[in-house]
Amino acid sequence: TRSSLHRVIWAHVVFVQSHGAPSSQSKLFSDLVHRCLSTVPSRLEVPFNPAEFWSCYRFHNKVVTLYLRCLPQSQHALVLERLRYAMPNNTELGLRLLHQEWQDGNIEHLKFQARMLCSNSPKCLVRLLYQQALQNLPLCAALWKDRLLFEAAEGGNSDKLRRLVDWCQSCSENNKHKTKCKHNH
Repeated sequence: TRSSLHRVIWAHVVFVQSHGAPSSQSKLFSDLVHRCLSTVPSRLEVPFNPAEFWSCYRFHNKVVTLYLRCLPQSQHALVLERLRYAMPNNTELGLRLLHQEWQDGNIEHLKFQARMLCSNSPKCLVRLLYQQALQNLPLCAALWKDRLLFEAAEGGNSDKLRRLVDWCQSCSENNKHKTKCKHNH
């Protein structure tokens, strides 16, 4: 079964990782991880309709986490980027890459990878990511501009765009009010 396959492969990967010398075995461990990620199936059939499927990268992401623990922090972004190209539909991996680029301060790479993720990810996920980003950074003009452009490119109707502009204005006004209250106290 799928779960048995995951248990066996996971046990082997952990065994090799825990018994390998860092310098002499790093290439062998890296090769093992890449073989594991490329051969373990991620597609699951939709019940009662074998013509349709969905992708599940839960196991793959668990292996990636273990692999990154064995590498220096300075290599994480490069490794995540390589793995992202190998698994372009793995949205969680794409988000991890974005987070790593942000932590490393690679803003241009972050913007590029964000565009790549947006073009490959479901539109509802993109909207959710924009919403979360705007809740945390309500005064970031670039985010608002990109969100409006995204909605317009998706054929957003004028009512939807108007609500988005209204939301932008209310966030701006709320933040001005909060700042004013802080200065008064």
